Order: sequence, then C-alpha cells, then structure tokens
Amino acid sequence: MIIEGVKLTLLGMVVVFSFLILLILVIRLSAKLLKEYTAKEAAEVAAPRRRKSVSSVEENRKLVGIISAALAAHRARCRTHPTM
Repeated sequence: MIIEGVKLTLLGMVVVFSFLILLILVIRLSAKLLKEYTAKEAAEVAAPRRRKSVSSVEENRKLVGIISAALAAHRARCRTHPTM
C-alpha cells in the first residue's frame, strides 16, 4: 500500500515537472516569435507623445474636481445607506 502511494506521488511529480518544462519552452518560443512586436511596442513607449492644447495644470484641476465629486457622492450614499 505504501509502495502504491510512493508510485502515485512520483507520477504526480513527474507530470507536474513535465508540464512546467513544457510551459517554459512555450514561453521562450513565444518570446522569440513575438520579439519584433515587442521591439515596436518599446519604441512607441520610448517615443515622446505630443500633448494636446489643454495644459496639464488645467487637466489636473478637472481631474481633482471629478474625483472630489465622486468621493462626495460616495460618502453621501454611505451616510444614507450604512450597510453598503
């Protein structure tokens, strides 16, 4: 009975180890196949983007206003419905 348990344990370990090796091989193969796409994405990230005419200060003020309004609405809803 113990021998069968050891066999089952070893079989399980071999299956998991084989799957992990296969997974590593697939990841490496996909990295080699998709290398040119990765280089394009890296070039796009490295390239500076031109900002629109809206200044970043004005954009930040709008964003702060939107977040403040959302927080106020959430807090008001939590006060009226404390179980939420």
